[in-house]
Order: sequence, then C-alpha cells, then structure tokens
Amino acid sequence: METNAKILLADDSHAIRFLVSEILTNAGFTVVEAQDGQEALEKTYKENPDLLILDYEMPKKTGFEVVQEVRSRPGYLHTPIIIFTANTEKNTKLEGLGLDIDDYLTKPADEDEIVARVKLLLKRNKQKMDCNPLTRLPGNPSIQARVEAEIASGKTFAVLYCDLNNFKSFNDKYGFEAGDRVLKQTAEILVQAARQDPDAFVGHIGGDDFIIVSSFDKAEDIAKEIIRRMDEIAPSFYDEEDRRQGFMQAHNRKGEIEKFNFLALGIGIVHNTQKPLESFAMVSHIGAELKCLAKKHEKGSFYVLDRRS
Repeated sequence: METNAKILLADDSHAIRFLVSEILTNAGFTVVEAQDGQEALEKTYKENPDLLILDYEMPKKTGFEVVQEVRSRPGYLHTPIIIFTANTEKNTKLEGLGLDIDDYLTKPADEDEIVARVKLLLKRNKQKMDCNPLTRLPGNPSIQARVEAEIASGKTFAVLYCDLNNFKSFNDKYGFEAGDRVLKQTAEILVQAARQDPDAFVGHIGGDDFIIVSSFDKAEDIAKEIIRRMDEIAPSFYDEEDRRQGFMQAHNRKGEIEKFNFLALGIGIVHNTQKPLESFAMVSHIGAELKCLAKKHEKGSFYVLDRRS
C-alpha cells in the first residue's frame, strides 16, 4: 500500500462520510472530506489527492460531472476514481466507462471491500505511472527500491548498467520511430538474457539506459548473452548500404560527416563480493564509471566487471 496516501471522499450523507472516513483512516490513509460535487472539485485541486471516492448523486455537481471536469485537466488524467452508488443499473456503469472511471462501490459497501479496492487501485496506479511507456519496464522508483532491498538483504548481488553506443547518431539519421524500435528490441534482449536468473529484475532508467539486478553468480553469463544477442541483431536496424559498409555515416555534433559503428551495448557490472555497497547512490556512481569504460571498446558490445577491492 502507498504509505499515507491521501483519499478524497465526497458524499452528501454525513453518516456515510463518517463511516467510510473512519474505515480508511484506520487502514492508514489520510482522508479529505467533501459534502457536494463543487466542494469535491475545489478540494481535489487544492489537496491533490492520490485517489477519489465520489458519490454518484450529489448536490451542485454529480459524481460523473466531477469526473468530467477532473479528467479534463492533464494533471489528473491518471488519478484513480471510484464511484460510490446505490444505483447498479448497467446504463449507469456504461456511462461511467466513457468517463474513465476505475471502479464502483455499491452502497452499503463492506469495510474489507472498501479497503481492498482502494489498495488495489493505488498499487495499479503506482505500477502504471512507474513503467516506461515505451518499453513497459519498471522505472526509477522501482529500480531504486530493488537495489536498496538488495543492499539491505546482506546477500551478494550484481547490478548491470547497460547503455547503447551510437544511439544519438542512429536517431539523427534514421528518425525517432526507428530509435523507438531499437529501444523496444533492446528491452526484449535484456529481459530474455535475464531469464538465466529467475529472480532477476530488469528496469529502464530512461532514454537508452537500462539496468538489470541479478545474483552475482549469473551476472557475467547474462552480460555475455546480451552481447551475443545485441551484436547479432544490430545490423538489421540499418539499411542495405550501411550493412554492406559495416558502419553508418552521419553528422556529428560539430556538423561534420563521421563514421559510426553499429549500435552496441556498453555494460558495467557493479557487485558487492569484494567491497560493500552502502547506498543506491554509490551503486549508481560505480555503475556510471564502469559503463563509460565499456563504451570505450571500439566495436561491438562489451562488458566491464568491477575488479577493484
């Protein structure tokens, strides 16, 4: 559950607000109350809640009217919304689907059901917001949480920092759609290679940077499999002329024509078998150093394992 998530509860019945507010507060949530639709809107924009529970029929503005206005604002497109209603007719729910309502609670709702549905929606929303929209891999909050969990466990582990070489020049020549295809394919290669460790975690830091958290014993095998797969598929990203030449010509940052090798992955492997890793920041710093060393390899994908003690 999201710690101390803030819930907006809007209902014109004082008794229902009191009951549901108590249930949610006891479950660890912060509850903001509103007694009509207009107040629900005002408090939504003022308090910025993590989830809304709106009565279907309220004075001033109905629950659906509140949803319409809230969804018209970009900052609230993904805020989970539950409609609280005594009306279970199919047409009502169909109308709500068109407004992007996440769930319904039928009055009178069971205490366990209220808490369970709120927790589920918050969990789903957190996962959705954390995922990279292109590759669907977990993003930075999940990456940091996983690395910190590994540090706290006291077990040996490894973190593979993966970065594409020559991606900017490829994007410049072939366009962003081609670049997106490369990123999706890279994500797939990493996921496939990481299956050598059933407990491995694959994340997308952003852009052309990815991360894998695995057991130390499997880290080099995973890196070798990534290199094999990436170097095998890389030529297919290019047109026939570039494939025949074995390189790509494009403008560099100075505006001059330069030869660029095919896309490849530079991988830095951080681990705690020779020295302790004390924080996520420390892991990131070492990973960046190693990744830079790997990227200096002239042609093809390459990995560097930290051998310092």
